[in-house]
Amino acid sequence: MAKGVLAGINYDDPVVKYRGSKVIRLITLIQGRKPPDLSEALSADLFYSFYLPAPVLVEDVEKALERHYAIVKSLLESRRFNEVRSKTVLDSFTSSLAASVFASELIKAMEESTRGYHPSEGREEQEKNIRERVERAVEATARIVDNVKALKKIAEGDQPGSSSLYEIEEYSMDLLKLARNLDVSKILELIKGLKPWMLTTTEEKQNFKRGEYDGYELGRDVERVTSSNLALPEELFDLRFVEGRLLLYKKVLSKGKGPVYVLLDKSGSMDGLKMTWAKAVALAIFMKASREFRDFYFRFFDSITYPLVKIERKLKARRVVKMIDYIASVRGSGGTDITRAIITATTDLRTGRTQNVSDIVLITDGIDRIAEQQVAYALRKAGARLITVMVGGENKSLKKISYRYLKVEKFGSGDLLAVVDAIPR
Repeated sequence: MAKGVLAGINYDDPVVKYRGSKVIRLITLIQGRKPPDLSEALSADLFYSFYLPAPVLVEDVEKALERHYAIVKSLLESRRFNEVRSKTVLDSFTSSLAASVFASELIKAMEESTRGYHPSEGREEQEKNIRERVERAVEATARIVDNVKALKKIAEGDQPGSSSLYEIEEYSMDLLKLARNLDVSKILELIKGLKPWMLTTTEEKQNFKRGEYDGYELGRDVERVTSSNLALPEELFDLRFVEGRLLLYKKVLSKGKGPVYVLLDKSGSMDGLKMTWAKAVALAIFMKASREFRDFYFRFFDSITYPLVKIERKLKARRVVKMIDYIASVRGSGGTDITRAIITATTDLRTGRTQNVSDIVLITDGIDRIAEQQVAYALRKAGARLITVMVGGENKSLKKISYRYLKVEKFGSGDLLAVVDAIPR
């Protein structure tokens, strides 16, 4: 009979065994090998420590479980544990990832320690060593769990039923790999301050006699006349009709929002902080497009243009995770050909590779000469407007041909929000 150290857990229950084996499986994938000396019961205890609202330790344990007990006790008493658990309680997906990350970091901390575990050590000394390593593991887990939650929210968006539990399980390792990536952490730090309501815009509407009710107005359209005006004497009704003063129901129809198309400069001059900030802007624009149920198109460019990425309004979480991985992995290098990038984008619009796009968002430092007439003609032929986001640079040619020209120098969250808010609705 399997035994653990949390009260109220039946360690022979198939669900409990599944939770424990899943944590072991995730650790194996993270480390590339099966963790030594990590039992299914301890894995289950780690999972339920993150999952349960109030995990409680048993009062007495066998001598064989003393080390197991010391690990879980140190975890529950850790300085940052409650902060981490506030993001994992009753969330089996995040709890599994948190438990596997914690166990992986703990194993690494123990392996890196020069002192290690020695049976000859006193009990107090052993517990002290375990507490120190647990604290280090919790610190690392806190950062990764924050990233996992942020990435999961971006990948799934706000659409109900956007991801099934099965799909989430499928891309969990991809999500975890991204969450541990330092470049992804930097990008998420920049967009961390963005709140959902900041990315919501007012929906544009147009008058339409068979649309939805939106108040009252005066006019002579008898199809929309109110019942109170129908009850008027015939002479008074005719007079108001002639004068255009009948009380009508005002009806409107949503214009809807077209796709968003982003061009991101990855040339050598963009490498470093400028590139990180530009990637964060691109991802924040995607988040806005997702909230507004808009398709999202994206291309990197330097002296050449790179493959077109499309994320449809009906989100597929795994595709979004792959897009984030692609964006984070690209490094600044190569020359710059802005003219070629814009013409490629307008060609996408004219040939039907994209649908109903009227604005192209260009993110660049502008270090290039632009063929103004050629670009202006291509934009006009495609019926598109250019919105330029200048990242620490200046380009007079782009300024002339841009519908909107935004210049950014500080590369902070506030500037990022200002840029995203300026993208047409």
